Amino acid sequence: MSLSDRLNTLRRQAGVTPERRTADEVVRDGAGPSGSAPGGSEAGPADAAGGTAPGIESGQETGSMTDASADPGGASGNEGSVREGRAPATGQGESPQRARALAELRERVRRMGAAPKQPSAQDVRHSAVSPADGKSDGATAPTAIPHGPAVSVDELAERLGGSRIGEHVILLDRELPPGHEHGRLALGEALESAWPFWEAGERVGFIDTETTGLAGGAGTVAFLVGLATPTGEGLRLRQWLMTAFAGEAAMLESVDAALAGCERLVSYNGKTFDLPLLRDRRRMQRRNDPADSAHTDFLHPVRALYGHAWPDCRLRTAEERLLGLQRPDDLPGSDAPWAWQAYLRFGQADLLQRVVRHNADDIFSLAVLGPALAGVLADPPAQLASPEGAARLLHRLRGPVEARRLLQQCEQRLNPAGRLWLAREWRRAGVWERAVALWQSLAEQGHPEAIEALAKYHEHQRRDPATALEWARRLPDSAAARARCARLVQRLGRDAGLLADASPDSAPDRPEGWPPTG
Repeated sequence: MSLSDRLNTLRRQAGVTPERRTADEVVRDGAGPSGSAPGGSEAGPADAAGGTAPGIESGQETGSMTDASADPGGASGNEGSVREGRAPATGQGESPQRARALAELRERVRRMGAAPKQPSAQDVRHSAVSPADGKSDGATAPTAIPHGPAVSVDELAERLGGSRIGEHVILLDRELPPGHEHGRLALGEALESAWPFWEAGERVGFIDTETTGLAGGAGTVAFLVGLATPTGEGLRLRQWLMTAFAGEAAMLESVDAALAGCERLVSYNGKTFDLPLLRDRRRMQRRNDPADSAHTDFLHPVRALYGHAWPDCRLRTAEERLLGLQRPDDLPGSDAPWAWQAYLRFGQADLLQRVVRHNADDIFSLAVLGPALAGVLADPPAQLASPEGAARLLHRLRGPVEARRLLQQCEQRLNPAGRLWLAREWRRAGVWERAVALWQSLAEQGHPEAIEALAKYHEHQRRDPATALEWARRLPDSAAARARCARLVQRLGRDAGLLADASPDSAPDRPEGWPPTG
């Protein structure tokens, strides 16, 4: 709709009609109150299409400004007066109500003709959403939009030290020497075995993504994917940066080609977020998943070892406490969606460059976190880690023998649950005396599981129902405990009867009529 057509619509809303037709004529021709069409809408179909108002025959003057020269003294001239801020020449004095309506009309027309307002940083922050689902990720953006000229894709690639591999994809490819330090450790330590997480010589890939949102779902896109792989001479880091949504297919194709060379992927919360997201994006692009690789998610070992002691198990916390790494100038990953939107909408690349550095630092942390966690598993109490959590981790990764070895090593530091676990491991291994010793120490402290284990041990292993009954009677009252005691009493009575049958002189008195006859 042109500005002149909108002006006529606003006139009708304000109750102001063109000079060639009075309000009475408009009402008589079928318009509702205040210029509304019958039925309550502001304009009829003809109005919406820029045509004549209802009830006005074709060729009749409507006061439209579509041709200012059609009638210099008519409606076009009046509307020109409105544009210049003057009241239309009506030939009569205007009422105060009409004057107010025209003043409001002039202000609305002025706003309609003004240049659109540039979005603020707050607007951009709230627009940092997934392109499809529209859900905000809750990121906290900087307080102002970065200033400066817009940066083209070629300029951005040059700034980052990368190259374009497609119209909308930049690839950064570099190799760091083994001596490159990250926190207290050097990247070269990641080239060695990080037992029990991976073996020396295993082709490992450390992967991390930056996305348009943190909620996941079909509308969340990974605009930056980083992958580091150990080489014979260092650590090779590749980062794929997508500069527009149209580059996703090309980026995924290149990423998948690199993933094909990895036997194991290492991530932080990648089991829940990064890898499922990449899988979903492949499906959206009608791509097949690459061959399955083993996957180690370091979030779960960190939770097992320190979930009881740390306020949280974020990667940032693990870096500070295990690697001694501080990143005071780091751009949080939660701001990554905003930074990418700032580049897409304004061509501002400063924050996007910081996102690329953040992604690289996350991947370096993954590379050295393996050796750091392996050191914790060697002596959990010395590292203030949970021995029980370490044993569960080793049991899952390496089996019960390694778990039992660690539990035995940390026996004096184990909590009751850990000592019960160690006793079960000794029982499974057939080392009953070690298991019984642990059960007795726990039974003296009143632990029902240890008391029940001793009752079972004496009943089934020692064939000593009397001692088993003594332990069973110390169990807390329950239906199962009463049934166990009744069964043991019955067994003792049966055993006593067998003994009596073996010695007739000491046989108990039989009831009259026993045994029954015929």
